[in-house]
Amino acid sequence: MGSWRAVRRNDRSGGDSGDELEGGLRIRVLFVVAHLGKGGGVALQMFQLFADLRRKIDVELLCLDSPGPHQALAQQPGVTVAGPLVFPKGILTLRRALQASRTKYDVFQVLDPYFALPAAYLARVSPRVVCLGMDPVGEIAGRYGPAAGAMVWATLPSMIDGSAVVANSHSLAAMFPHYTPHVIPNGVDVHKFERLPSKEEARRLRGLPAEGTLLTFVAKVIPAKRLEWVLDVVRRVPKTTAVVVGSYTEEHYGDRYYRELQAAYPDIWDRVIFTGEVPWDHIPSYLAASDVFLHSSVFEGQPNSVLEAMAAGVPCVVSDIPAHREIIRHGETGFLAESSEAMARFVETLARDPALGAALGSRARAHVIQHYSSDACAQAYLDLYRSLVET
Repeated sequence: MGSWRAVRRNDRSGGDSGDELEGGLRIRVLFVVAHLGKGGGVALQMFQLFADLRRKIDVELLCLDSPGPHQALAQQPGVTVAGPLVFPKGILTLRRALQASRTKYDVFQVLDPYFALPAAYLARVSPRVVCLGMDPVGEIAGRYGPAAGAMVWATLPSMIDGSAVVANSHSLAAMFPHYTPHVIPNGVDVHKFERLPSKEEARRLRGLPAEGTLLTFVAKVIPAKRLEWVLDVVRRVPKTTAVVVGSYTEEHYGDRYYRELQAAYPDIWDRVIFTGEVPWDHIPSYLAASDVFLHSSVFEGQPNSVLEAMAAGVPCVVSDIPAHREIIRHGETGFLAESSEAMARFVETLARDPALGAALGSRARAHVIQHYSSDACAQAYLDLYRSLVET
């Protein structure tokens, strides 16, 4: 590890209610996450859960150091940085930290198939909660190729064996029926979207065009996100500008996909703005500046970016995939599009009829408040921890 040492970023103090659950049950939980600084929807969603749970129980987070726009999260109370984000040494770094903490915690919550899952398996910590925010086989195959995906497919059963598996959507859970996953949907902190700036103010704040229909896309620029659909919409619908919020120089992809898009859409490139990765507290203002939110993924677990757009009251047009069908009611809380042509038609409809967009956005926000609040998500995990500790 060279000069690296595990660094405790702050104290272990939990929230106002300490570490005692209702009914007198005391519990200590350790989250194990590969990185925070680099961001990514799944990691940021898990940090949101971590922050919510700290107000209720004794919970800490163990991670690796990863430079990026979210590095400040690694300095929050309860976060420990064990060492650098280096593969495969990072797995051994996390394993050593877990072995040293084996008796300090009642539950170990594991995220990410690259570092945290193999580290927890090798450290033999238990009980383990393994969170699937995405199909790990498809995720790794998409990044590293079919051989890597096949290796994960072969080793995943042994690494997950004996764990409580959580999927964030029914469609993802259906891919792993032999693990009998618990389905706990992602939670959104709806309070972040209660006092948004006006559309005009938000556009000035983020340096976005004052005129025209603004289409926003929030995700990493990788092939699985199928950004071609978004660019097709810009090409088909005049007076639109797309704002792409997310990294376009991803590790192991480089900027190859970005350059391919640039070569394929030279005629509309002046109407596409790539912001790169931004701090997560900037996302609400980007959404406030938007007329329509687009999400064009080929597959998802449960995209937090869509839920946040709904919470912000932005009308959403998304690809018609199982994960999106669970959170969008077509024609009521958004539109499901089976092609880029269909997506463009829905955008044109919303551009012509702002009242329709406002109605969709209002119903979408109410739907998220009712079904996807961060409080409900935290309570579901508390119930799961109780069941594990009491057995």
